[in-house]
Formats: sequence, C-alpha cells, structure tokens
Amino acid sequence: MQLTKKEISLIIVLIIIALVRFFFFLPGKPAYQNAVGKEVVLKGVVSDDPDIRLKNQHLNIKLKDKDVNILVFVGREEEVSYGDEIKVRGLLEEPENFVTNSGKEFNYKRYLANQDIYFMIKNAQIEILSSGNGSKIYSLLFKIKNSFMKNVDQVIPMPESDLGNGLILGARGGFDEDTKNEFINTGTIHIIALSGYNVSIVANNVIKTLGFIFSKTISIVFGGIVILLFIIMTGASATAIRAGIMASIMLLGRMTDRKYLAGRALIVAGLLMVAYDPRVLVDMSFQLSFIATGGVLYLTPKTLNWFRFVPLRFGFREMVASTIAATISVMPILLYLTGVFSLVSLPANFLILLLIPYVMFFIFVTGIFGFIAPVLAIFFGYITYIMLMYILGVIHFFGSLPFASFSIQSFPLVLTIIIYIFLLRWIFREKS
Repeated sequence: MQLTKKEISLIIVLIIIALVRFFFFLPGKPAYQNAVGKEVVLKGVVSDDPDIRLKNQHLNIKLKDKDVNILVFVGREEEVSYGDEIKVRGLLEEPENFVTNSGKEFNYKRYLANQDIYFMIKNAQIEILSSGNGSKIYSLLFKIKNSFMKNVDQVIPMPESDLGNGLILGARGGFDEDTKNEFINTGTIHIIALSGYNVSIVANNVIKTLGFIFSKTISIVFGGIVILLFIIMTGASATAIRAGIMASIMLLGRMTDRKYLAGRALIVAGLLMVAYDPRVLVDMSFQLSFIATGGVLYLTPKTLNWFRFVPLRFGFREMVASTIAATISVMPILLYLTGVFSLVSLPANFLILLLIPYVMFFIFVTGIFGFIAPVLAIFFGYITYIMLMYILGVIHFFGSLPFASFSIQSFPLVLTIIIYIFLLRWIFREKS
C-alpha cells in the first residue's frame, strides 16, 4: 500500500494533534480527594444507559454543578433510567486495579479514567428525584436498544439470549464468571466485544442476501442502513460509532475489491479517532475493531490459498479465510490484554465463526420482527436459539478442557509489537 505525499502529510498532522491533545488538553483528575473514604450524599443525573450485570447494575452519574463523574453500584431491582436525577448515599471510594483469574493485573483505574470516571460508590442507596433530564435523542435511542434486547429475551431463553445480545450489541452483563472465563480460555472473547468486525458481519450478510434480488448498489445501501440501525440500537455510544466506522471501511474494501483504498481509510479513520481522544489507544474495543478490520482486509488474501479445497459457492471460501484472518490478527493483542494463551483458539474460532454471520443476521431479524411481527420473531428466534446453543456448546466444550489454555501473567507489549511487525511484513511482501 503506497501512500502519497498528501496522505503522509495528513498522517503526520493527525499524529501531532494527538500528541498535543494527550499532553495538554485531556481532562485531569478532578479535585475531590477530601471526600474519599467518607459517607457522602450526592445529587446527579444518570448520564448513560444503566449497565445491568448478573448481580447488580452500574450507573454512570454526572454530579450536579460539578465536573465530576462517579460510578454507582445498585441492586438489579432498582428501576433506573438514563436521564433520571437521583440522590446517592454511600461510601465514596477510588477505583483499584485488580488481578484477573489468569493472574494478570487489570488496570481498572485507567479503564474508568478513559470514561472520565475517577470515583465510585458501591452498595449505594438511591432515591429518584425526577426523570427526563437527559438528551431527548439519547433517551429515544436507549429505549430502542432496550426494546430490541427485550424482543430477543422474549423469544430466546438465557443464556442464549445473553450471547445474542452480546454478539449484536456487545452486552455481556448477563454472563457468569465461569462463562466469561470460557470465552477467554478459548480465545473467543472478541465475538462479544463491540467491534467493527461484528457489525460488518451483519451488514455484509445483508448485502450478500439482497444481492440475489437487487443490484450491487442497492444492496450496499441496505448494508449501510444496517450499520446505521446498529449505531442507533446501541445508543450511539462512542464505541458503537467507532465500530460503525470500521464496519463501513471493511465493507468498502469488500464491495469495491479495492483494499488499498479501504486500508488508507482505515489508517486515516484510526488516526482521526486517536486525534480526537488519544485514550482510545488503550480501549480494548478500539484495538479489536482496528486490528480485526485490518486483518480481514489484508490477511484474508493470504489465507485464501490455504483453503483451496473449500468451495467458492456462496462466498464460503472467503468466509473461512476471513474467519482465520480475524483470529490470527487479534490473537497477539488478546494475549497481551488477557494474559491467556489459548491452545484451542483456532479450532474453537473455526467451528463458531463460520456460523457467526448467519446467527448475527438471525438475531438482528428476530429483534426487528419483535417490533413489527411478533409471530415471525418467534419463528426466527427458534432458528437463532439453535445456533446460539451450538456456539455456547462449542465454547463450553473447549473451555472446559484441562489443556485449553495457560496463563502468561506479563506478556510483554514489546513482544506483541514485534509479532505485529512480522505480520505486517508477511502481509506486504510481494509474493504470497
């Protein structure tokens, strides 16, 4: 991929902007230290959709008249919505890093700081004072998202419905710790991360399906509409918008067969995101989106040669090749992030990722028909349930094997970068 002088100049400018923003304009930690460790009573507005977990729910609270965000933990039984003004009572704490089951320290402080959250209250007591204090647009988007998830939940039982909502919307709050560990041990955690790869799967499948009926242009337009609907259903969060941009770039490369254009767009889009907020560099969703998108664009032509025995009909060979390409591309970063080296990652991903385009398509259809034709939602939900049950079965089988994975507590970042350098060298060699 040969860059022009203008493109190189643009890249340099974006890097400079990112560095300037990182060192001079990122928000610092708010001065609220004097209240840490004390019982406090605070008033604020719920500034995001409540994150409902297995045992509780997490609320992002923007304090009234103060430029401070706090994370509040309340019971699942509390009926709280975006835009509610609430009174919070509890012990104010600072987040602390913790060690995962793999023995790797998770930088929880940085994770929350990237969302401008520096304080938290666990086991909080809350009182709702008023509602409707947020953006009308976001309120509508969150209602659509929650209604979509309810449509899926009504026709698909747990834990399959949790997996379905995780694939489409990146929601993983319903999974217990054992299931989450199985995703990590099998190297399949990326399928429930909100990434451009997941979104592009749905859009690409829509395009291929409609391609039998409509022209290529009309099919691509519908693919773009699917990406837009996805962003709406997830509440138009920054993560969802980034994933939508990555998905659009991937579709550009696939539909036009001009991967060099998509590659340039990927680099520029990535740098624009970093220039806007340099903290996305350490955001797992951004990393998976960017790397998986690049992997599918550039590794797929390399891996196609490995699967000449697979039929070309219905794009099956390309699907297999892109599955392996995505798996290879995200493996080093997952190893660095989770500290888990999965010995079963390739077979587990191979057995489930071939089905992912279809199951995501049917989840999407099930949720949409829940709004307009509930009877059809039941029909499509049954098909979706069977596929989701198969995926969970594969993950459970491989994840429960005693040799499924082993932990590397401190996989070096330097080694991760070296691996990607070798991958890039392999990708851009003249000969395959």
